Amino acid sequence: MAEERDPVDRVVARAGRLAGWLARTGWQAAGRLPGGEAAQRQVRKAEKAVLDQVRKRLDGEDPVLAETVVNGEADEVRSAMAGLLRLSTELDREQGRRHVFLSIVRQLVPDEARILAALSDGSVYVLVHVAGRSALGGPQRIVLRNASSVGRAAGVMLPDLVPEYVTRLASLGVVQVGPEDPTLGAQYEILLTEDRVRAAENEVRTVHKLSPRYARRTLRLSALGIQFWDAARPRAL
Repeated sequence: MAEERDPVDRVVARAGRLAGWLARTGWQAAGRLPGGEAAQRQVRKAEKAVLDQVRKRLDGEDPVLAETVVNGEADEVRSAMAGLLRLSTELDREQGRRHVFLSIVRQLVPDEARILAALSDGSVYVLVHVAGRSALGGPQRIVLRNASSVGRAAGVMLPDLVPEYVTRLASLGVVQVGPEDPTLGAQYEILLTEDRVRAAENEVRTVHKLSPRYARRTLRLSALGIQFWDAARPRAL
């Protein structure tokens, strides 16, 4: 006895025959013929059945297909790593440097590029971490890191995300956070009035029931950041 066909296969097979008729007749014209609307419904049903089955199988209900997908992804990862290792033996120092800089560019969002442009002339901007500490002492609880005036100077589109932008840039190694600069006192005071900083201060007081503390720092390009900007600076700048 022939092996029983998959229910989806049966629907698809019937839909295939109907689709052929619809193609010869014309989808719109077929809808006006006897049985035409039913044929259209069958084709749509087949489309939905196939899509549903693919979703289920990719979600792991079909272990064979799931294993194939996983193995395919694993092979892709291995191939990518093999490619990198091959390049590491083929590239010279300058080519390797360009690969590093290109990888940095690909990870940036537009606002982060604006921040790097603002820092590129050697400017130093104020930066603060907002923390809370109990009146009885003990460790500080930091609720906001890397709030900085550089966002305003750079004219970023999303100023509320400046702390996240600076954190990402620091993780890429292109900016560095340094000690407080006492000569920038007025800039620190202005930074403490920004919405994100005030919200963090309010969180310290109302949510954590602690006294706000501010760690004052500075922000500038790192040595890597200077090299990166020299290589990546647009010709128009």
